Parts: sequence; C-alpha cells; structure tokens
Amino acid sequence: MRKLQSAAVSALLLAASATAANAQPKDQFVFDLPAETLSQALRDVALRTGRNVIAPDELVQSRQAPALSGNFTAEEAVARLLVGTGLRYRLVEGALVVERGPSAAATNAAGAPDTDRQEIVVTGTHVRGAPPTSQVIVLTRKDIERTGATSVDELIRTVPQNSQGGVNKENFLVALPDADPTDHGAGINLRGLGQRATLVLLNGRRLAPSSHGSFVDVSMIPISAIERVEILTDGASAIYGSDAVGGVVNFVLRDRFDGLETTLQTGTTTDGGGTEYLLSQAAGGTWKGGHALVAYEFRQEDEIRAARRPFTINLRPDTYLLPRERKHSVLGTLEQELARELRAGITATFAHRTTDRTLFQSISPLPVGVDAKATAGTVSGELSYNLPHGWLARLDGNYALSKTNERTTQPGGIPLVNARDVRNSIVEGELHLDGPLLDLPAGAIRLALGGDLRSEDYRDQFQSSTFRPTIKAARRTVTSAYGEILVPIFSNANRHPGVELLQLSAAARYDHYSRTGSSFDPKIGLLWSPVAGLKLRGSYSTSFRAPLLSEVTGAYNAIYEPAHFFYIDPTQAPPGSILLFLQGSNPDVKPETSRNWSLGADWTPEFAQGLKLTFNYYSIRYSNRIALPAPLVIVIGNPAFSPIIDFDPDVTALTQIVAGAQSVSDFTGPGFSNGGATPADVNVVLDDRLTNTAFTSTRGFDLTARYPFSLGSNHFLADINLNHIIQFDNQLTSASPIIHALDTPYEPLSWRARAGLSWSRSGWNGSVFVNYAGSYSDNRAVQVRHVRPWTTVDANLSYQFGANSPRWLRGTKLSAFAENIFDADPPALAADPGSSTGLGYDPVNASARGRFVAIQLRRSW
Repeated sequence: MRKLQSAAVSALLLAASATAANAQPKDQFVFDLPAETLSQALRDVALRTGRNVIAPDELVQSRQAPALSGNFTAEEAVARLLVGTGLRYRLVEGALVVERGPSAAATNAAGAPDTDRQEIVVTGTHVRGAPPTSQVIVLTRKDIERTGATSVDELIRTVPQNSQGGVNKENFLVALPDADPTDHGAGINLRGLGQRATLVLLNGRRLAPSSHGSFVDVSMIPISAIERVEILTDGASAIYGSDAVGGVVNFVLRDRFDGLETTLQTGTTTDGGGTEYLLSQAAGGTWKGGHALVAYEFRQEDEIRAARRPFTINLRPDTYLLPRERKHSVLGTLEQELARELRAGITATFAHRTTDRTLFQSISPLPVGVDAKATAGTVSGELSYNLPHGWLARLDGNYALSKTNERTTQPGGIPLVNARDVRNSIVEGELHLDGPLLDLPAGAIRLALGGDLRSEDYRDQFQSSTFRPTIKAARRTVTSAYGEILVPIFSNANRHPGVELLQLSAAARYDHYSRTGSSFDPKIGLLWSPVAGLKLRGSYSTSFRAPLLSEVTGAYNAIYEPAHFFYIDPTQAPPGSILLFLQGSNPDVKPETSRNWSLGADWTPEFAQGLKLTFNYYSIRYSNRIALPAPLVIVIGNPAFSPIIDFDPDVTALTQIVAGAQSVSDFTGPGFSNGGATPADVNVVLDDRLTNTAFTSTRGFDLTARYPFSLGSNHFLADINLNHIIQFDNQLTSASPIIHALDTPYEPLSWRARAGLSWSRSGWNGSVFVNYAGSYSDNRAVQVRHVRPWTTVDANLSYQFGANSPRWLRGTKLSAFAENIFDADPPALAADPGSSTGLGYDPVNASARGRFVAIQLRRSW
C-alpha cells in the first residue's frame, strides 16, 4: 500500500469499526448525510456501517463531500463521496482504504503493497466499533501544528478542561497541595482534581510516574512524534483501572511514514528570555506487510528571570520564573505482518532532560541552585491475531521507566548540598479478546474481555550535608480483570420514529493491589439518536486512585515534644505532658474513590452543513482523598479533628509505631534538647500522617463547536471549546467546613475558553485563536480583592510549496507563530499573606511568558 500515515486515524477513524469478518459487504444502510468535510463524511459512513474506513489525512484534509441520501452499501457510499476528488478506495481484508487515483498516484513514489492496514483504537473503550458515551476531545496532528506548541506541556495548556494546578514549569515557586517544590516537568490535571487523578497513556499503555510517583511528566514526550491526542473527560477506571478519575489522556505516536522529514524551529519572547530551539528528524518506510519509523527531537529553552518581568518586583531579580532546559528524545516503531492473520509490533521511546533553576528563600539572601536530570523510557510490544468469526486476540507487553536526579546547592554562608535520586518503573502484561457475540436485529452484540498483570517499583534516596539521609523503597503487584459489552437495540436495520439509534454499553473491572486492597468499578453508558443528526448520551461510573507507593511506604517521622507547644487544654494534658507528633506516609491509607455522572449531546444540524455542536455535563463526587489532616493551628482545639488526637494512647501500640518510624526526634529537654522520652512517657498522640479524609465535589459543563465552510476557493474552520465549572468544593473531613475553592487563587476558574478561526487556500494556511480565563476573587486576606480576567490572542501563518513549485522547494513548509500577540501581562496578585515576597501573579491561571514569536522550516524529502 502506498503511503498510509497514521494521521488518517486522527481525522477519520475515531469511529472504531467492526472487523471485516463480521461486516456483510452487501448490506445496505440508510444514509442522510449533509454536505460536510470529506473526513467527517467518511467517519459517518464508518460509524453507520461498522466498517473500517481508512484514509491518510494528507489526502482528505480541506476536501468537501457532497450530501448523501438514500440506501447504499458501505462501498457504494464511499464511492459516491469520492466522486470528483481524484481518490478511490480498495478493499483490504474487509477495510475500505482510500488512496490516490491512478493519475494522482503516478506522481507519488512507489510505496507499500496492498496488504498494509491500520487497526483503530478509541480511548475510553475496549470494544472495537463502540461509539463513546462520554466526551472525547481529539487533537489531530493538524490541530497540534496550528497551535505552534513546541512541547506537550505547551499544547495541553490550550485545553480548557485542563487545570494548571499541580506540577508545571512555573508552579515551583508556589506551595500547592498537588505539587512538591522538588518536582520537575509538567503533568495534566483534568477537571482540577489533581494530576494524580488523571491517567496518562502512551499508545494506550501506562507510563512510569515521575518524582514521588505523583504525576506523569508529559514534557518528556516529544511533540514531533505525536500523531494525535485523545482526551477522555470522564471517569474510566472500569476500562483502565487506577487514576482515571478526572479522565484519561492518550498520546498516540506516529507510526507510518514514508521518506524523511526535517523540522527546524526557533523562537523567543519579546520581553527577554525564554528563547527556544527545536530540531527534529523523522525517517520512515513501508513495505509488504509492515512499516517502521525512527524519529529524533532536540529542544532547548532558556530561562526567564524575574528581572525581565515588571509584575514580579517582589522577587529577587535573578530568580528563575521559568527554568533552563535541554532535552533529547528518540522514538522507534516497527510493525510487521508475520502471517496472514498474525501481526507483531514494537515501540520504544527514550528521553533525557537537564533542568536548572535559581531561586531565593526568604530566610536567606543567598541564591539556591537546583539542577535536575530526568530520564524516561518505554519499550512496548504487541502481538495480535485475527481469530475466526471476527474475533481478535492481542497480547501486550510494556516496560516503562522514569528517573530523576536532583542536586540543590547554596554556596556561601551555611553551605547546603542536597541530593535526591528517585526511580519509578512499571512492568506490565495484558491479554485481550474482543469480537461479536450474538446477532440481534439491530446488529451484533460485541464483547471484550481481558486480564492485566503489572509490577510497580519505587525508590527514593535522599542525602544531605545538613539532614539525615533517608531511603524509601516499595514494590507492589497489581492483578486486573475486565469485561465490556456493547448491545445495539435500534439501528438503521430496525429504526423507528424517535429512535434512529439506541445502544447500551456496560463495562466492569476488578483491580487487586498487593499492598492496598482491591477495587471493583462499573460503568454503564447509553447512546440514543431520536432524529437524524442528533445523538444524546449518558454514563455513570465509579473510579478510584490507588495510593502512591510513596504514600504507603511507612516512611513517617515521630517527634517527642512538650504538649503545651500545641496549646492542648491543661485539663486534658496537665503541664509537663509529652506529646508524640507523627507526620509523613501511612501504610494504612486506602484507595480514593469517585462517582462520575455525565450527560451530553452531539448535534449536526441540516441547516448548517458541516456544523457540529457538542454539549457535555459532568458531576464528580471524589471521596476518601488522601491528604494531611490539616495545619496544626487548625487541628488543635478543633473538635472536627478529634479523630487524630489521642489523649489515652496504648503504650504497646505506641511502641510499635515509634519502632516503625524512619526517624525519631526528641525536643522535650531544656532548650529543646533531647529529653530521653519513651513511649511510656507520652500523654497525647497527634497523628498528622496521611489519611483518607478529604472530599471534593465538582460539576460543570463543556460546550464545543466546529464548523468548516468555504467561500470560493477559501476554506475556513471555526471552532470553540468552552468549559464552565458550576461547583468546586473541598472538605478536609466530614466534620470540617466546606471550602468553596472555585474562583480563588491557584484553584480552578469557573470560565475557560479557546476559540479559533483557521483559513486555507492554495498552500496557504493561517489561524487565529483567542484564549480566555475568567475573573476571580483573592480571598486570602481580610479584604477580598478582585482579580481581572486574562485574555490572550495567538496566531500562525504557513505556506506549503506544492508540485508546481521549483523542485528544490517541493515538500517545504514555512511557518510563523505568535503566542500572546498583544503581550498581555498576567493579572496582578498580591503576595501571600504574611510574606514580603511573591510572584505577583497566579501561575496556575496565567503565565509570565508574555509575547512569544517563532519561525519554523519543515522539509519532506
């Protein structure tokens, strides 16, 4: 088969399809499709017929399809849509593969033979052919290029459903509950529930977490190697297991490519600092029954210092707002047909990044240097076999590794040298089966079954010139079993007035963790089309997050202190009483749990051909969240926290707790010296270790619209993605007051949106995007202050030299990008209460980068 890029998947094949063995080529279906883009029309045919329809993005992008009405087979429908396009289709093992017609193909280099194919996988389901009953946002390679992003973390910032709370490049100067100051990189935080509650996949497989295991560092994924990004904004533990509470983000890598592609890009901020360089090289080929791709990317980003930004006057001038980084990454993928029904594939990735920062602490005028090295890699393999009667068997293997080496130094004064080495790894194997189970009037019931065995390993070693060295290490085994079923009740074959389509889907998964127990999670979904062009969907599910290995290692500290330090009531603890303070991890914490509801609608109205409107409402109740009980000033004397205070401790139990502590300190003697306290001397225990106590409730809705249209030879695409959060409440314990966190500093905002208009004509492409983050209130002081909204504008323009250009320019694309064109400063934010320093802005809801301009040269050889 000739050049068949996996970009085809991004535009067309989110409609996962049934196997050829189950499809009946001569069956006719009722079509009533509006005139729309060719990619959308082919997707509609795939959804309606359950057939594989495969086409390269390069062939169908910017093409329009005529309206299609009547009874046709899948072959007839595709043939009618391709009339006048210069394209044709071929049948490859039951799939309809779109390719250039004879005249067009003559200009293309001879490529792969006719037996190559692409299997389609949709995030959020194990069943081939199952339409999603939850919202899935897809960023195709074309969408990624339009943003001008040079890294994955920059790309994810453009998604309104993602909150920047947690780990990102600008948050290390702010104390956030979901981030550690020693963390490096960037994570994803769907629905604002924390990066630990978002599952990140690479080609549908787990990645090893970074740092304490609290997040997956997506900045290590090379953006030039990504074919598309699929974002499921709903709970999905019934499909994938732990962490899929706020949603799932699946990065799908490029795997099919013929020839060579070189990309050079450079850019800088107009306010100084932040200069970037990007170099990538891809080489790929296809042959009879197989294909391979190798890609390399180098990226360098210079630091931005506080002196360069006028709104950070409270910081010392040499403080880094954004770090200096250098990153190398490599991707290799190979797939081969071993026999008529047997295929094997392997994918490997490797990335290495160095980061350095300079910051100042309020307690010292001397700079602190933080240098970090991060290494991440994956090796995954797949063996798939087409069984009789349309069934598929697949065996997957996956190894993922993440290492971080950090050095913190403070020269002069009191020398400080800290060294920290963290290693996380995953070894996983999965067996999967799916296919048709039983024929109904509306179609075949489809079933998916599978099992998964995973080993997770964590090691954290800390050394210091001033503190006691520590080592945390843990390992656990996870065994899982899952099942999913799709039941078609009404379809084209037996539709009735008011019921064009009705499908029921159900999934369940059982996960057992060797250290923290088990979880059983169901999901049920319904898809109903009352009239042509309108689909209504709904789902209910439960999800969970297993405790991090760093949270259950038992690495806690025990401190003997005078009870009066904590303002204990003398009637409960007489003068001279000793208190034992426990802080750190807790081996007894259990999984966090959630209940997720979603309701949505997809509308493609006939009066506006090509327009697609999507509405999605969600509600999440996230319980048993693992957190520190509370700051001490809140705990003491507050009856809401009485469960963590024991005024009558058992000496035997206390002796065991102290014996299991990683470090024991004693400040009960004169002048805070060692007073020689023992468990028998303790009158009060304050257990401030991690515990399952916190609760979050959130609900809101998303609204997206996409409308392609043409004016003469000018083709346009208007789109918008809006997220509105109605409620976002936190509660530390069942007895503590509810905290309304929405629209406050460093928390999710009630309104976020990104709207764009793109244009193309004769090799020219241009886009303009408007980004909006709503206003909120700074309630950290007695006087509440208003924080204004933040609006920025991005734009890009490119030209692709075509076949009529001089030979030396053919295959060349020149692009220019501009982010935050009007150089809008982030809204001003006062320093933290009680502090004389502060960023001067909220890095969770804005950025100090300012206007950024870049140029790019891309050449296909």
